[in-house]
Amino acid sequence: MTDAEKKEAGLSPYCGCRSGLYREAQHDARGIFLTFTCAKCHRDRMRGFRSDVLTNARYWHDEPIDED
Repeated sequence: MTDAEKKEAGLSPYCGCRSGLYREAQHDARGIFLTFTCAKCHRDRMRGFRSDVLTNARYWHDEPIDED
């Protein structure tokens, strides 16, 4: 999808941190979406997640995870 198509669909290709940089989706080790980040805010936003969630697909959790 091009930037113009994203804007028409109401989607923003830019990060919500207002840096003006393009955003990228971040996922955990299981491929589950976590958040959007850009180069400027990536480190700060990812600090909010446990390191094992980002690196170990067998991380501990106390809620059921749907296997799609």
